Amino acid sequence: MPRRAVVKAGELDARKAAILRAVAREHIRTGEPVGSQAIVQRYALGIKPATVRNEMAAMTEYGYLLQPHTSAGRVPTTRGYRYYVEHLISRAGSLRIEGYLKRLPAPGESLTEMLDATLQILARAAHYIAFAATARDETLRLLRCVITPCGAWRVLSVVITEHGAVDNRLVELAHAPSQRALSRIQSILASIVEGQTVRHVLSLDPEQAPSMESPAEREVLVQLLRTVQQQAQEAAEGELLYAGTVYLLHQPEFQREVHQLEAVLRVLEERKSLYRLLQKHSEAEVQLTIGEENPIEALRTCSLVSARYYVGTRPAGVIGLMGPVRMDYDRALPTVQRTAQALSELLTRTLHS
Repeated sequence: MPRRAVVKAGELDARKAAILRAVAREHIRTGEPVGSQAIVQRYALGIKPATVRNEMAAMTEYGYLLQPHTSAGRVPTTRGYRYYVEHLISRAGSLRIEGYLKRLPAPGESLTEMLDATLQILARAAHYIAFAATARDETLRLLRCVITPCGAWRVLSVVITEHGAVDNRLVELAHAPSQRALSRIQSILASIVEGQTVRHVLSLDPEQAPSMESPAEREVLVQLLRTVQQQAQEAAEGELLYAGTVYLLHQPEFQREVHQLEAVLRVLEERKSLYRLLQKHSEAEVQLTIGEENPIEALRTCSLVSARYYVGTRPAGVIGLMGPVRMDYDRALPTVQRTAQALSELLTRTLHS
């Protein structure tokens, strides 16, 4: 198999870049593979269809375009859309969101209510799925830790946090402790974690747990402390909210490939994997993940754009849009950035009101 030519980002000449821009915009508009004739007819590039075909073939070799079928036109690859965003985007996308933002709730509502309202507005304005994640909070305290026997080899670990959440975890023990031993373990565990922040609980080294009356009893203590740490870690994670799944149903690629739509909806419903991805994204002011760049396999048919929002000067989470890889980036990027700014202003006014 011949090796594909390698072209570094930024090395497309002006004609190839103009054709790539036209292919991307046409594919965004129609959702269909783009042929040379359509490029010549709709875009004033001043070149013949044969020239366009040759250039498109070259960019297919370079990895910027893909030909789904032998007789079909081309569509941009993940690399092609990345090049488009970094070099060819207009940067002056129409902010339809401005009119919608006037409908944001007044300061004073709960964070969840304000996020829900903002997501409904963002999804309606962009016609994509809108999502938001609240920031992880390791200052949350654990109020109670209760270990309840469920048989000789099983216990239920119950952790209650200060905001009222209750997490129950069934644990298969390495040993079968007596009731007295389990009571001792419960007492030690409670003394270690109750009233402490998640950050403190996660900093504990289970291998440094206190000595018990037998090695088996201490092994159970270590096992249960690890379980409580897992529960604490999950309790500290914020929540993922989303709106506008109906707009994904309108996209032709998901109408054609229903199994891909189902995979995306499962990720949304499961929430945890997407939430953790967005927590990594929260380190950047604006984050764009295109198609195959996505570490979550089920979302490689999508692109995600997100931006940080704040309460005062403190990062409070991320808000963004999810759509097909042929997302209208010219509009989506500035729309998400403006929405994040408006949400930050709303939350900051609420803080100071």
